Amino acid sequence: MKTVTKCQLLAWLTWIVAATFYSYEFFIRISPAVMVNELIHAFNVSAAMLGVLSAFYYYAYASMQIPVGMLLDRYGVRRLLTFAAITVTLGSLLFATTKQLWVAELGRILMGIGSAFSFVGCLKLATNWFPKKQLAIVIGLTNMLGVFGAISAEAPLRYFIDNTGWRLTMIYVGIIGAILALLIRLIVRDDPPSIGCKPIIKGNVTAQGPFWQGLKYVLSCRRNWLTAFYGGLMVAPISAFAELWSIPFFTTVDHLSNLQAAGLTSMVFIGIAVGGPINGWISGIIQRRKPMMVIGTVGALITLSIILFITNINYMLLAILLFAFGFFTSNMLLIFALNTECNPAWTSGVAIGFTNMVVMIGGTIFQPFTGWLLDLATRPGLHQTISQLSANAYQHALITLPLCQIAALIILYFIRETFCQQQQQQ
Repeated sequence: MKTVTKCQLLAWLTWIVAATFYSYEFFIRISPAVMVNELIHAFNVSAAMLGVLSAFYYYAYASMQIPVGMLLDRYGVRRLLTFAAITVTLGSLLFATTKQLWVAELGRILMGIGSAFSFVGCLKLATNWFPKKQLAIVIGLTNMLGVFGAISAEAPLRYFIDNTGWRLTMIYVGIIGAILALLIRLIVRDDPPSIGCKPIIKGNVTAQGPFWQGLKYVLSCRRNWLTAFYGGLMVAPISAFAELWSIPFFTTVDHLSNLQAAGLTSMVFIGIAVGGPINGWISGIIQRRKPMMVIGTVGALITLSIILFITNINYMLLAILLFAFGFFTSNMLLIFALNTECNPAWTSGVAIGFTNMVVMIGGTIFQPFTGWLLDLATRPGLHQTISQLSANAYQHALITLPLCQIAALIILYFIRETFCQQQQQQ
């Protein structure tokens, strides 16, 4: 019993350190949202170009997901997460200290490359260290820590930027990344047998055959594709609205201050943080994934539509709606449990990486696309800042986001239920 208790504690400690890195990565991802005007001024860019600058993170992050999954399946998590944290640190410092746009874009690329290992690595560890019945809850808890990072990148980050400037703040952020790299190296272990504990999974948890075998296996499963596309469409409104354009939207439509708007946006991520573990827990109880996903998709569609197209909403009611929007959207996290259950353990890194890549494409496309639509709203020959655009301009640009949710609901109809059971063996 003593050995079992020790191994359980080590499992949670390993997960906590890895999930903290994911939280840090989420902070890095969201940070441009609260310094929109500062970045436009510092690099002299348009709204569309700012969207591209922010999206360089997503370009690197999304394109690395499958290679990251393959590397994690082959070489384990510990050494790769250490490398990843160092890479994010270098990118943050580069971004904070340059005055050249192309160097800032390079910094965002490095942040994206390093961050690409965080979520996949954390879920790979969860698959290796925790029983199948706990997987959805651990995924929800992982996302909760990630959301704490997103919340920290809203009002708290805005406070530090107002008092110390965005460049010095981002230097401090880089130093935190270096500390995390050290903690990962010292604490994280790949699986229970690496420290003498009983394995959770029967058979191999690392790939043994040809390097491309796991990728071929995952890509051949139709359910993997459908589930991943559903997730990408559900995340697009979070990426384009909550992660970048929500603060200028609220300052324009509802005439709030930057700090008030950042506080409101935090409610989306609080809703995701609360909803992830709760929805995973309920899904485990009812032994179903799809009913929770249907409820989440419909709820997210209704709440986001109200937020975008009904003006002059009471501040408290708006906060509740944003919380509900995040809570309902968090049901999409069940896609990672679905695709883990569709594939054997030795392909779990590739399966998670593939799913996360498609999910992140939502941010890659819709952040700059929304910025481009906002640029179209400016009158020819008149230079307008983000704060000078009208409420109608924002509503027209953001109408594509509820359409993404409708498309996700259609795709969900064709996804088969797994009943919380492993569909493929070793």
